Amino acid sequence: MSFARKTPEVSASRTDEGLPQAAASFLPGVRAEFWLGFLLFLVVAGIFLPALTHDFITYDDPRYVSQNPHMKDGLSWANVQWAFQSTEASNWHPLTWLSYFADSQLFGLHPWGYHLTNVLLHAINAVLLLVVLRKITGAFWRSLFVAALFALHPLHVESVAWVSERKDVLSTAFMLLTLWIYAHRVALARMCAPGAGYCYGLALLFFALGLMSKPMLVTLPCVLLLLDYWPLKRWSDSNPAKRWTLLVEKIPFFALSAVSSAVTFFAQSKGGAVASLSEFTGPVRIANALIAYGQYLGKCFFPVKLAVFYPDFAEQPPLGPTLVAVLILVGITVAAVVLIRRSPYLFVGWFWFLGTLVPVIGLVQVGGQSMADRYTYVPLIGIFILVAWAAFDATAVWPQSRRFLGFAASAVLIGCAALTSRQLGFWKNGVTLFRHAVAVTENNYVAHANLSMALGKTSPAEARGEFEEMARILAIFAEKYEQKGIAFAQQPGHLPEAIKEFRTAIRIMRDIPGPHFNLGLALAQNPAARPEAIEEFRLALRLRPDFTEAHYSLALLLSEIPGRENETIAEYQAALRFNPGFYQAHFNLGLILLTIPERKAEALSCFQATLQLKPDFEQAREMITRLQTTPP
Repeated sequence: MSFARKTPEVSASRTDEGLPQAAASFLPGVRAEFWLGFLLFLVVAGIFLPALTHDFITYDDPRYVSQNPHMKDGLSWANVQWAFQSTEASNWHPLTWLSYFADSQLFGLHPWGYHLTNVLLHAINAVLLLVVLRKITGAFWRSLFVAALFALHPLHVESVAWVSERKDVLSTAFMLLTLWIYAHRVALARMCAPGAGYCYGLALLFFALGLMSKPMLVTLPCVLLLLDYWPLKRWSDSNPAKRWTLLVEKIPFFALSAVSSAVTFFAQSKGGAVASLSEFTGPVRIANALIAYGQYLGKCFFPVKLAVFYPDFAEQPPLGPTLVAVLILVGITVAAVVLIRRSPYLFVGWFWFLGTLVPVIGLVQVGGQSMADRYTYVPLIGIFILVAWAAFDATAVWPQSRRFLGFAASAVLIGCAALTSRQLGFWKNGVTLFRHAVAVTENNYVAHANLSMALGKTSPAEARGEFEEMARILAIFAEKYEQKGIAFAQQPGHLPEAIKEFRTAIRIMRDIPGPHFNLGLALAQNPAARPEAIEEFRLALRLRPDFTEAHYSLALLLSEIPGRENETIAEYQAALRFNPGFYQAHFNLGLILLTIPERKAEALSCFQATLQLKPDFEQAREMITRLQTTPP
């Protein structure tokens, strides 16, 4: 790979020829570009080097590495087979697993080795991005700025500092290799030089390897089409037939994306990571996706309050933020389309950002997070391209613009480096990471749970407090779904919706009795579902033995099953033990006892107790009269 070789056929909208004389003399060509690229690698690696002193964390790292039983065997043949067959962690990414096994072979289970691999891959990605942009645009300084911004932006700390996010840095390396070889193939084809077909096959291979590292790359064929428009300018050909060839040549890429998407959906559905379509309706998903786009943009320009988990996926997205997000997104999209001929980089950068976020924006909801810093690793490249080229063009008429841009770019990168170093420090261990997450987010049950685990050995009392806080938050969430279910249950024809809400409440927190009880009541209305209703009542009673209504409802269901009279009697008696004034339980207990000849006297006592509690209960009076007038 050469930083300096220019391909005349692959041109930019404007080169860096307008540099001040001092800068031009400082950059004599190949050697300077090489050393600046090498310096970029060293700077990035140096800033992230403290990660080598970090521990594994309790969030996903045990599943991937620290407690994974496969790690002890390293790169064994059995592990290679397992990597290609496994959907562990609700994903199919065999190359990511192989990279972990390679680390295990080299470093054992010492966390510094796994962090070292992540840091090196990230630094390599920065250089690869510089090489790719330099090759396709011919603009070295803007390419260097974009690559440095990509490498030093605080939002990308998570992808590097988190061992479990190896898939981000590894897949992106293959993505950038795909772009580089694709651009080289375009240049060869334009010059009718040999090797274009070989490069096409190699680009497909790198793309496949990227998908086997992380399937988020499924949108890469669309990125290739964007780059065909600008800066490769392959769409400018006036022959419509040639334009169709651009789509046709992407068919194998789209086919790989389709296969990867299907495999990923299967793996994530099998692992229970995908929320059902009935759980979150289309409008809810779209509204949350729009808000997430806006939040990603906000954190791109103001990277503060970053957390490992954002628990903000809203069941009822607020109208205000949704409208603001719509206005921002529509406004930028319209501007990008209107200015497509004058400033094509706006269109390409913007739709790079929008498109590459689609797999993780929440239209198919995976997990409980509303967004994640790691999801920006590739998409923000589009925003960085847009900003760099827009700033260059906006100041083109100003004589001192290049000097000003140099100072401004340096200030931005220094600020990003400082914020990145600070953010990296929070990833030292589970305690520092999740304390920070708790501090910058609200109702973050995941952060409280992981902080509790991280504190378990060193501070048991504090760990208990964090666990109780997690339980409190989850109970609030579960209660919201339970109340929705109760409201549905009170509306005719809405029983299925009620059952769905009760199940959601149980999934959020299984250890509270109310949702189990209400689910039992809803299921009991369907004769075929009554065995499950009985089990739900029993679950509610295990969690709360003095739950009078659950004892009573369970007794009602058991009373309809022949041969279970003793169980029914026991449940009615339990209900009365906790609520002696429950007259209906007295009466129903009397009815069951009446079916047993030797217990008619007990039945009479139950009816008498009912009448004492409710003197106007005529059915109880009739039963007493019948028993007293009927010969024994």
